[in-house]
Amino acid sequence: MHFADIINQFRLVLTSKLSTPQDRSQFIEITMILIVGLLCGLFNPNQIAQQLGVSPGLFYSAIRELDAPKWRALLEKLMLETAIKELNIYQSASPSTRSRLQASLSIDDTLVKRLAEVLSYVWAWYSGQLKDVRRGQDLLGIVLKIGNKIVPLSLVWVSKQGRGSTSKPALLLREMKRLKELFGQAGVDITSLPVSFDSWWASNPVSQQLADMGFDHQVICAKANLVFETKEGRKKLPLHRKGIELKQGWGHSEPAKRVRAKSPTFGDVALIFFQRARSKAYALIAPQVLMRSCEALRVWRNHQGVETFWKRLKRWLGLGQMQMRGREGAWGELSLKVMAYLLAQQMISKEVRTIFQLTQRLRRESTFAELVSKHFHSDLLGFC
Repeated sequence: MHFADIINQFRLVLTSKLSTPQDRSQFIEITMILIVGLLCGLFNPNQIAQQLGVSPGLFYSAIRELDAPKWRALLEKLMLETAIKELNIYQSASPSTRSRLQASLSIDDTLVKRLAEVLSYVWAWYSGQLKDVRRGQDLLGIVLKIGNKIVPLSLVWVSKQGRGSTSKPALLLREMKRLKELFGQAGVDITSLPVSFDSWWASNPVSQQLADMGFDHQVICAKANLVFETKEGRKKLPLHRKGIELKQGWGHSEPAKRVRAKSPTFGDVALIFFQRARSKAYALIAPQVLMRSCEALRVWRNHQGVETFWKRLKRWLGLGQMQMRGREGAWGELSLKVMAYLLAQQMISKEVRTIFQLTQRLRRESTFAELVSKHFHSDLLGFC
């Protein structure tokens, strides 16, 4: 599909998702310019305004036009529609195709480092990547991975303000319940998909409550301080790992070993030890359904999708580069970055395989001002 056709199609989709009836043609055009600007490597309104020779206030006022709930509702509609389309294709495929693609849900949170005091959701959070507490915004994400496709389903800024202290596990359970209901209304049962999350979320209440919702195919990265009881006795995970010979088995080429174990936290579990190059993880827990080694390893391989998604948002689309005050600013920036990501996925092809390659191609073909003048209603915006 041609670039202009993709832009026009996304413009129509964006227009149809706005709930307010009044004319928003200017808002749509400015939003589309901001989204395409992100794909050209321009990460904030100031950079875009400099390229176009206009005041950045035009773009900042457009972002503030929607409040936080409306930005979040718009983002949710776009993500939901994309995911339903992909899942309908997946579920209509043959069993062999579904087995090859292996759709699964991955759960993780990420820290967007911030130093400013006036931005919303900025608190001291623990960063798993930095192994330290840093100031920033914490973002909880639930993503769908089908083959090579990564589709965000739910993204939520975590706040420590409010009537009570924020519990990220409770927030996760709330979002999973909402997703089940939303997809159920569209006739899609997402509880049939396996779920993966790392050791930070490893607690029995989270695992059991997810299973009560129907998400019983779970794969959890095991923490080194967890205690398990096997035929070899009761001891911590690293001690169980010693002396175990890992071998390739049916359905998996990675050296692995499956052990039935009992955990004080999870009860009866399948414990899968494995060895993967450049991976710090070496053991997985299947707490509800005692999955086979090949099943658990494939689901955990998909878990890398959520890390890839964070990298694309931060590195290639500049999440955290906009200094937008207030909750509407935080949700506005996040929505623009994710919309740019969804638009980029429609432009990915055999010739352009990554967002970085897409950015380079757009820069080679024309300047950003020429791109805007050619594909947007520039007269409506008062420039070009």
